Amino acid sequence: MTNKLKFALSFIVLNTTISSYALAAGNWSERIKLNGDFRYRYEFIGREGKEDRHRNRIRLRVGIYAKVNKTIDIGAVFATGGEDPVSTNQSIDSQSTTKDIRLDQGYFAWKAIDGLTVKGGKFKNPFYKPVKSELLWDGDFRPEGIALQYKKNNLFFNGGFFYIEERGGSDDSFLLAGQFGYGITVNGAKMNIGAGYFGYSNIKGLLLNDFYYLEKEADNFGNSLDSNGKFINEYNELELFGDVTFKTNSMPIALFFDYVLNTDAEANDTGYLVGFKVNKVKEIGSWDFRYTYREIESDAVFGVFTDSDFIGGGTDGKGHELNLGYQIGKGWKLSASYFMNEVGLDNGQDFDRVQIDLKFKF
Repeated sequence: MTNKLKFALSFIVLNTTISSYALAAGNWSERIKLNGDFRYRYEFIGREGKEDRHRNRIRLRVGIYAKVNKTIDIGAVFATGGEDPVSTNQSIDSQSTTKDIRLDQGYFAWKAIDGLTVKGGKFKNPFYKPVKSELLWDGDFRPEGIALQYKKNNLFFNGGFFYIEERGGSDDSFLLAGQFGYGITVNGAKMNIGAGYFGYSNIKGLLLNDFYYLEKEADNFGNSLDSNGKFINEYNELELFGDVTFKTNSMPIALFFDYVLNTDAEANDTGYLVGFKVNKVKEIGSWDFRYTYREIESDAVFGVFTDSDFIGGGTDGKGHELNLGYQIGKGWKLSASYFMNEVGLDNGQDFDRVQIDLKFKF
């Protein structure tokens, strides 16, 4: 074999190897995605009868998303935080000790048929929340179980089966839920309206120490207990919601409401939220403003999963929330929130919370 022929064969083999590697690398880059965000927060908390509190907090979330095939995706998100089911914040304190990183999400998503997705594992809240309302759910809540999401034409459905507490020696506590909605656009205005039912099982008659996290925190999050420290209600929550978004002089404006009734409770069983949002943060220099007012009675919802910032978390309170955001640069946003609340609907205590956030997406 001549040197020229050897060189030609070597070149062909090398070129084939490089091409195969490039193809594999390209395939990998198409199938695997990585993204995340980082938030630095200053927070002030003032509650009547207690010392004012100032703290700085961080939140880091990194997600890896893989496409198994045309119908199945796998997702894993790792985030700062501890065992709190509604927070991934970590306070900057404790002599610069290392901070926890935990599994925030780990799930599969199967596009079973046109419009229907089945999810299993721990994932983002599948339920529709009008303009990110947190009346029932905190924004960081990640349910665990099986979810169905269907959306086609103007109809949508979200539902599933979710574990609340699995017990080896007694009955489990779980949530069986379904939510129906209808969305339509009329003369440029987008409208959504719907209803949901969230039925918790095996809450009534149990103690805080029958629930791992509640026992650890020794906190009923506003829900009513009897003289023996047992929950007096199940939580079978009926939700009604709606929103409409339209434009005035090219500026989007959204109006929204959320209402909940615990059909199992005989008293202190309702909650509602109303609000509006002006403009949308999108381009550099853009801004948005959001205002809400809500009242939530002690047994309207299962308290541990509702907004952890409003009234300090849980139920039995009322008040205002104002949010202002400004896009500083690409992937970089400055925002401020002010909570002016009362903890306790009867003879409540003043509660104020200020949050200033720098958020970065990558």
